[in-house]
Amino acid sequence: MPHIQYSKRLLTWWVGLVERHHLLVILSFTLLSLGILTYSVVNFKINDDLTNMISEKLPFRHLEKELFREFPQLTDVIVVVIDADSAGEAMDARRRLAERLRRDGRFFSSVYEPGGGDFFEKNGLLFLDTHELDELSDNLAQAEPLMGLLMRDFSLAGFFSLMGTISDNYGNDPSGKMDAMLDHVGTAFRSAAANRPYHLPWEGIMYGEKEASDQRRQFIIIHPKLDEDGMLMGAPPPLAMRRIISELRFDASVKTRLTGDVLLAYEDVTTVRESVGIATFASLLLVGVVILIGLGSVRLVSASLATLLTGLIWTTGFALVAIGNLNLISITFAVLFVGLGIDYSIQFCLRYRELVEAGHNNRESLITTANGVGTGLILSCITTSFGFFAFLPTAYSGIAQLGLISGIGMYIGFFCNLTLLPALLTITGFRKGRIPQYPQRWISLAKVPYTNYRVITVGALALGLCAAVTLPRVYFDYNPLNLYDPASESITTLKELFSNKMAPPWTISILTGGKKEAADLTDKVGRLKEVRAAISVADFVPEDQEEKLGILSNIALFMSVPEQLSVKNLTYDEKMSALNSLEAKLDKIVKGHPGQSAKHMADMLDSLRQFKRYALIPGKGEAAFSGLQESLLAGLPPLLKQLDNMLHPSPVTEADLPRDLVREYVSPQGHYRVQVLPREDITNIGALTRFVTAVESVAPNAVDTPVTVYETGKAVASSFRLATLLAFAAVIIVLFFTLRSLFVASLILIPLFFAILLAAATSVIFDLPLNYANVIVLPLLLGVGVHSGIMFMIRYMTEPPADGNMLTTSTGRAVLYSNLTMIISSSTLAFSAHRGIASMGILLTVCFAFVLLSVLVVFPALLKLFVRMHKGKHQSTP
Repeated sequence: MPHIQYSKRLLTWWVGLVERHHLLVILSFTLLSLGILTYSVVNFKINDDLTNMISEKLPFRHLEKELFREFPQLTDVIVVVIDADSAGEAMDARRRLAERLRRDGRFFSSVYEPGGGDFFEKNGLLFLDTHELDELSDNLAQAEPLMGLLMRDFSLAGFFSLMGTISDNYGNDPSGKMDAMLDHVGTAFRSAAANRPYHLPWEGIMYGEKEASDQRRQFIIIHPKLDEDGMLMGAPPPLAMRRIISELRFDASVKTRLTGDVLLAYEDVTTVRESVGIATFASLLLVGVVILIGLGSVRLVSASLATLLTGLIWTTGFALVAIGNLNLISITFAVLFVGLGIDYSIQFCLRYRELVEAGHNNRESLITTANGVGTGLILSCITTSFGFFAFLPTAYSGIAQLGLISGIGMYIGFFCNLTLLPALLTITGFRKGRIPQYPQRWISLAKVPYTNYRVITVGALALGLCAAVTLPRVYFDYNPLNLYDPASESITTLKELFSNKMAPPWTISILTGGKKEAADLTDKVGRLKEVRAAISVADFVPEDQEEKLGILSNIALFMSVPEQLSVKNLTYDEKMSALNSLEAKLDKIVKGHPGQSAKHMADMLDSLRQFKRYALIPGKGEAAFSGLQESLLAGLPPLLKQLDNMLHPSPVTEADLPRDLVREYVSPQGHYRVQVLPREDITNIGALTRFVTAVESVAPNAVDTPVTVYETGKAVASSFRLATLLAFAAVIIVLFFTLRSLFVASLILIPLFFAILLAAATSVIFDLPLNYANVIVLPLLLGVGVHSGIMFMIRYMTEPPADGNMLTTSTGRAVLYSNLTMIISSSTLAFSAHRGIASMGILLTVCFAFVLLSVLVVFPALLKLFVRMHKGKHQSTP
């Protein structure tokens, strides 16, 4: 093979040159590495823009850009989710926080309160259907007599009297509303006894629980102005928001949570940076331990790690110069480089040590090593880089960047190992000693693939066929939410919001040219069975206003609200006397309803007595009754005032709609946005596909998150298939034209395919789907997996062992420790809180483990089998 001989002569000349000028080489590498390291530290940046992970040439990316150019407030947002015990508390917290945010206008370009503001607080009831207004009228009519009793004596004594009156009718309420009221009051008693804030949800009593539960959750959508470092008000966005919220000192019963793409991106970057940083350090440490065991020399280990770190610094510098930043996937190149880059050092050092132990001097050992393993390293470097480069022609630019960085990194690693490593070994030298040997038990095991080659070959064939059955069940997980840290607040909050069918976080947007087109499209899309609702700005003008205004006018006639309503102050004795009267009445009723028939009443009675015991403690009584009064009565006056305001709305036209609401659906350029809500839970890929394809069949220009997720998933899956085919073709071409033997190339590839089949079966059995982060595994495995087979074959073809057992040679030892370092390096990613990075680590670990099994067991058995089958060609083809 003339080309192999030429490469050997070139490597021999190069390493000889390095050995003669080793000091100059080391000095040059040191100075250059310091310069690159300084540049990297100053310019290191992670791009958290997930939209840049997919090629901008795809049609949906153009539509996406057009949408966000017309409606910039729809992207880069922070969503504040406010939950409270009562609607009044939640709405008050929303108003106060929104006002506070608006005062910092230089940090927030928009602050939007969905369903909030003066307009909805006055006209909100007009947006209910007429049958819902009728139900509200019935609820208020039932509550009005009881409310009248309480208004005449608005005090704790009056409330206890009201509860006594309600209790007189216990057992005559099939609706369960009375039981709910008893439970709420019981909670108020227990909370006051525990000095814990609680507010009785009066809105549930008056409006009905369904309407009230919606009002207890409020939202604020914020469009922040982040600086160039992604900071808000000089701090990370979640910290800045928490600082503002803490200033308002909400009650403990008010719970605020943060989500939105700004926080998702920040948490994503933080998680990835921390986990990959830890993984890189851990992999360096663990790899150092492994190669210390494998090389058996501190000097060899030190030279190898110095070479590895140099290559890592140079590769980082290349990434920042060539691309400008790292993305959330390409940052993992560091861990991959540690596992793959150290392989070259292991191969070189073990062969070098073997020659030194055999009596060769340092120069002879270096040159012979380069001559012996250099060609195999070149070939492995090429195939590995092709595994990475396979993603370059695809639309998945996020992985393409990782492929470019890691592919070039392989050549950088190769160059460092054939330049810096020999120079370092010339300085450090190597003290002869007893070369570490396999234990006798391992030597015996090394013979197993050769003595049982037929059984192993047949067993591998059967196992491979069984694994192949699972291939159709390997699938791609389209849902990007499954990549994030599942414990993060932004993710848990976002996933919870999907349970709200009328306001899901993901909706489709369609840009239209004008009002009429928007109205026609809203009607057309809204008829699709996959669509729950299609909304344009015109839909915020209530229907049947005349009928609704009449219903509200009738409610206002019987639901009179006093202009001033304040709690009457009572003495401690008066409060305790009223409490004792209520206790006696409840006790009598409970005793008259044995068993479970009065469970709710009995529970409230127990809570009352718990409170009473606390209130009788000297020094605790006044504070206890004050807390109870706050829990039971404080929320009613503002609720009644709000109700009175909403019972007197005005007719609404499109011109009356709030400006911030109109801006959500009409752009300054005059384009109208139609918002489409899904009928199903579109976190399920089947539902997502049905929803997107149905809407696109009517509106091909549909865009926004569901379309982005669906089209991105298609692009990534397509990129995966293309990259796999390219990697496979490249590896075959390189192997064939280098080794000039289809038979030898096939022999190297068969164990690799076996490992791939086992890895695929494992992913199916343990439900480890492909996703946006780990799709690089298979193309990478095609490039990396042939490395060990190449090293085996070239050593066997050029320097075959006397007994034919490759597992007992330095090459066999190098293959073992090289694969172990890749397994260990990859496994450090598996512990990442970022599930995408973790899945990459898990699959890489599984794949490399099966590669190790294939190379050390299946490959020797195949080699022995084919050698016996082709004895006549033994001199030319093994």
